[in-house]
Amino acid sequence: MPRVARSPSHAGSWYEQEGAKLQQQIEGWLAKAQASGPVAGPGARAIIAPHAGYSYCGHVMAHAYQHIDPDSVRRVFLLGPSHHLASRSCLLSSAQEYTTPLGALRIDQQVYAELEATGAFGRMPLDADEAEHSLELHTPYIAQLLRGRQFSLVPIMVGALSTDGEASAGGLLAPYLADPGNLFIISSDFCHWGRRFRYTFTNKEQGPIWRSVQWLDELGMRAIEQGDPAAFTSYLATYQNTICGRHPIAVLLQMLAHSSLKFKIVFNYYDQSSKAISSSDSSVSYATAVMTPL
Repeated sequence: MPRVARSPSHAGSWYEQEGAKLQQQIEGWLAKAQASGPVAGPGARAIIAPHAGYSYCGHVMAHAYQHIDPDSVRRVFLLGPSHHLASRSCLLSSAQEYTTPLGALRIDQQVYAELEATGAFGRMPLDADEAEHSLELHTPYIAQLLRGRQFSLVPIMVGALSTDGEASAGGLLAPYLADPGNLFIISSDFCHWGRRFRYTFTNKEQGPIWRSVQWLDELGMRAIEQGDPAAFTSYLATYQNTICGRHPIAVLLQMLAHSSLKFKIVFNYYDQSSKAISSSDSSVSYATAVMTPL
């Protein structure tokens, strides 16, 4: 039976489709991120990074990926939100591999079987998988960083879970934190501000709109850094910030709550697609965080 491969459907529009040029871009972003300050301490066990077009956030992603130790990674869990497929559960790919302009990434069918056996993980159709960008936009970075190494991929589309659903998914994934060869990548942008996003919350005390947006995002970052799912849930209930990967982030926090291991989460970079100054403007925020063991 031929292998089912998910094609890089957003290559050529959201990011460079020619492999050599894409590799050069990613290497350049990583070099600039590394030049901004030395990476010290243990390698990341999880990162949070955005999934917009690379012209907007490719440079931001590097500030998370530079903290990964490629030699220690044997398996990559990639969790991203659903922008198109309506679902209230976690969904697995129907493919056996994700193809990228930098090579194919093999999906870990053994872990998929373990997750399906819980009854809490369904399957998404291949067309829905290829329509979604939140997972795909991370695959070139993964392929580049882990080039020449043996590893497998565990892509999971996280639907609009309830708080109980987030806790359940976190509890099921938490045991995988025990293996230091497992890396978790959480795909999320931050505030989507403007009328086109139906979100225009503004704290006028902060001055220009873009500063209000940054203030709002930083409140969310501090809540996530607490490592407490309830703190993040309370923040979202208060401000309704349009963090598209809020459910994958909440699942990560629930994993920490269900694990006997201790980790810290630190945000290390922030940017916006543009600096909104009037009500007719819009912007999307991008932030990166690194989770390391204590």
